[in-house]
Amino acid sequence: MKTTNNAWKTIPWTKVQRKVFKLQKSIFQAAKSGQDAKVRRWQRLLVKSYYARLLAVRL
Repeated sequence: MKTTNNAWKTIPWTKVQRKVFKLQKSIFQAAKSGQDAKVRRWQRLLVKSYYARLLAVRL
């Protein structure tokens, strides 16, 4: 599938950053409070997240 330059420009980057940051913050807070199961679950979710992948490629 070929992605056009216009499709790349229409991605809501502010929303993408907000969603990824919120998940990272949840991971941090769970790790800080010793909730290891939540940390692992949210880490897997972050790795598989479409928004996280977009942000990784953009940077």
